[in-house]
Amino acid sequence: MTSSLAAPSHAALDTVSMPGADLGPIGDDLADAGDRFTLAHLPSAHTENARAAVDAVLAGQELLTIRGYPSFEELAALRDALWPKCHVSAVYRVDTGGQVSTTARRREHVLDGSWSAKGRQAAGLSLTEAATVLYVRPRVEAMGQTSTRQKFDLNAVGWNGTPGSPTYRHYRWMRRLLAEIAQPCAGLTALDAGSGTGWVGLEAARMGAKVSAFDPSPAMVELAKENAKEIKVPLDARVGFVEDVPFDQRFELVLNSGVISFAPDADVYLDRLDAVVAPGGLLVIGDLNPKSRGFARRRARDPMLPARELNGLRRREVEERLVARGYTIEKRWYYQLTFPVPELMALAEKRDSHFACGAMLALNRAASAVDQLFGSVAETWFDSWILRARKGT
Repeated sequence: MTSSLAAPSHAALDTVSMPGADLGPIGDDLADAGDRFTLAHLPSAHTENARAAVDAVLAGQELLTIRGYPSFEELAALRDALWPKCHVSAVYRVDTGGQVSTTARRREHVLDGSWSAKGRQAAGLSLTEAATVLYVRPRVEAMGQTSTRQKFDLNAVGWNGTPGSPTYRHYRWMRRLLAEIAQPCAGLTALDAGSGTGWVGLEAARMGAKVSAFDPSPAMVELAKENAKEIKVPLDARVGFVEDVPFDQRFELVLNSGVISFAPDADVYLDRLDAVVAPGGLLVIGDLNPKSRGFARRRARDPMLPARELNGLRRREVEERLVARGYTIEKRWYYQLTFPVPELMALAEKRDSHFACGAMLALNRAASAVDQLFGSVAETWFDSWILRARKGT
């Protein structure tokens, strides 16, 4: 998922440093990122400027400014050209009056206030035309442990699912699927690595496994403990990362759902994960599928994407890494039909339609079962994958 950078001239970009207060609504929106920013001016959104932009960001320039409004497709191409060294974390549009809007998933949200003419002039922007401002961070920072923990803490409740909501049955199906593929027997020691709010591990606990869990987010861990109490199963949940597992023992079963795409280095990640799987033990790992039609469509059209969507690995890539580490693949699985099923599911939830959400869930389950029946070969049709891998003794 990397983009080759065209070879531009190596002239340094014009830069200026200013307090966040002088950036108006942009500074307010990025207040958690600091109180002073350095801007670098790109001649255009053309990918030939990407190498110079990467150099500028790695040298400490957080904001890239472009005169005018490049198309979403142009910005998406530039975002790909900046990756994997840098990640576009926010996109702003500034009109000639200084009004600022944020852009995510091709939707714009107008921010309160305006960026003053004085501030824009100090940033080297013309007042006679609109401008686009990109907040760009080095990939190692955007995917670092601090950023990951903050992201999950802020969104912990949203990851827990809402009982009674139209999509709750679908939410629980996706988390139950890993445990069902694992099929743990009673008394088996299991670890939910990167557990989120705990539901993958808790499904294994319902089946009789003795489950431990960890997650980078303290808020997620607290929710996992609450969920365990609610369904009356024991759970030893702690705070930690796969790269620094908070348990000393090895486990007969390790469950890992939707986490590897958050890892800055997949090989380091799998080495650490392998270290907690007992000899002869089972690893059931799943994640997003970057080659799905839905994700491909988003990458081509949306100027800003979560880092994990750019960082995701194909099932085949993870399988090859596991085989190289001595694992035997026992089962391969795709699930979660891609575009437009997730969009239809979101629409059905917005309209509070339990029937429509139920129909989408039935379609997803049937499609996944059919794909499994034919050898799980329809890669582009599904947003997610799972591997059941047995470690050598």
